[in-house]
Amino acid sequence: MVVFDLERVEGTDLTSRPYRERRAVLEALFADRGLAAPFTLCPSTIAPATARAWLERTSAGLEGLCFKRLTEPYRGGASAWDDYKVRATVDAIVGAVTGPPAAPRTLLLGRYDGAGMLRYIGRTAHPSPAP
Repeated sequence: MVVFDLERVEGTDLTSRPYRERRAVLEALFADRGLAAPFTLCPSTIAPATARAWLERTSAGLEGLCFKRLTEPYRGGASAWDDYKVRATVDAIVGAVTGPPAAPRTLLLGRYDGAGMLRYIGRTAHPSPAP
């Protein structure tokens, strides 16, 4: 799970604080609590050269970059930031998990249409077992 922002910590609402402050609290949380896998702190930079270097490593699975204004409070939803994607992707909602617990599970995926209805768009697939 990649963590890139923080809305609330220990009962304190952080949504009115600027991203710069929320990010500092998030980084302190990772450091103070020694958070590790399955949690990963999303890298962050304000250096254009660093961002360009990250984009050059797209073969490592980097989807792209998200841009947030350091001075803005939290605004929910994807409209709160801009992004630059280096590959075509689709954001989806996990609508269901199928399959027996002991076997590989399949995720049924959906997206909301223009009328606000959740529509099925596909499912995950599992690689064939090695021979």
